[in-house]
Amino acid sequence: MSVEVSVGVVVADAGTADLTELLRRADIAMYQAKEGGGNVAAYDSTRDAASTDQLALLAELREALEVDDQLVLALQPAVDLATGAPTGVEALIRWRHPRRGWLSPVEFIRPVENSEQLGTFTRYVLDKALAVAAGWAREGLDIPISVNLSARSLLDPRLPGEIADALRRHQVPAHRLVLEITETVVMSELEIIDEVLATLRSMGVQLAVDDFGTGFSSLTFLTRIAVDELKVDRSFVIRMAESPEAAAIVRTTVGLAHELGLRVVAEGVETAEQRLALAELGCTAAQGYHFFKPMPADKIGAVLGTLLDRARPNVFPLRADGAS
Repeated sequence: MSVEVSVGVVVADAGTADLTELLRRADIAMYQAKEGGGNVAAYDSTRDAASTDQLALLAELREALEVDDQLVLALQPAVDLATGAPTGVEALIRWRHPRRGWLSPVEFIRPVENSEQLGTFTRYVLDKALAVAAGWAREGLDIPISVNLSARSLLDPRLPGEIADALRRHQVPAHRLVLEITETVVMSELEIIDEVLATLRSMGVQLAVDDFGTGFSSLTFLTRIAVDELKVDRSFVIRMAESPEAAAIVRTTVGLAHELGLRVVAEGVETAEQRLALAELGCTAAQGYHFFKPMPADKIGAVLGTLLDRARPNVFPLRADGAS
């Protein structure tokens, strides 16, 4: 069991602030310590407004997790570049905030990862994703669903048991769940999370490395963790045409995946040119706006069924507008 401690320190002259205000500042400093990845942080007044807003956001998230109509899944298929068949679907979370409007994960995930709400949030997203996958199974669609997992979640030894319970509750086979982890955040705590990942693998859950190639320890990561899939980061995909270095990284990643017997998925594909270049490099699957934007859960089933019906050997997949 891993225990982490984060401490917020505030210093003030006697009489300049009451106890309630000092505790508020210390709480802000504690979250600054968590965000910075350290154990101790001193209160910084220049970051007060931003930290106060984050604390308010976390309080609002606590309510959102209870009402069940604000946090919504957006689902984006990945398609086989040879046949057009769906190879999987990534579940992305969006927040339909009653006052702030639609919030993307970039706007709220970081504070959540550094808060005590992470476990509740992770269980919530997994539950929603598996409920969708269970619906696909009832329609005869055997397609895996991918969920992004925070590195901090992997530090919790209870995680495999919670995932096993969720799979059992929704009657979804373990192999239909893909957990996406990021190499850059995992390597720093690899000793601690080895057991958690090994347990998940033994359960039959699939593992994918998201944003592969963006960290400094990509190859070391693959020697330590048995995974099923590599996802090429979109930053390399969108620069392939004008950057020989980016193209070389994509080519090398695809070749490495084939050598290791792994699936490889290119992220962020936006043009037909990128699609063709990836296919020529031997990339097996891709996702991005060129194919489909993330869509609501109530629309994804029909899209997947159509893709399966249209899939033909050696034919490039159709885009969302029907063009090839």
